[in-house]
Amino acid sequence: MAATGEAVTYRQLDEQSNRIAAAFPCRRTQGRRPYRASWRKSALFEICWGAQRSGLIYTAISSRLTAAEVDYIVTDCGAKLFITSKHLADRRPSSRP
Repeated sequence: MAATGEAVTYRQLDEQSNRIAAAFPCRRTQGRRPYRASWRKSALFEICWGAQRSGLIYTAISSRLTAAEVDYIVTDCGAKLFITSKHLADRRPSSRP
């Protein structure tokens, strides 16, 4: 991460995305296990890789959008899961998945 100097090895990315994938609702099993992560900027990549490993399709949403804009995108794409950080929780969609 250029802004923080944080580095993540491929091994770390692989291991963490596997843990995240196990927590996501899987298309194959429709089950999930609880997972709580501390937020780091590099977590975005782990979440995206974890979603792909679970067979899920993810839609990235800009943190610069308003709550109404986020709500429209989430509704339009038919999201079943919404992930955000604490400091952006006020922008979560009103019709939360």
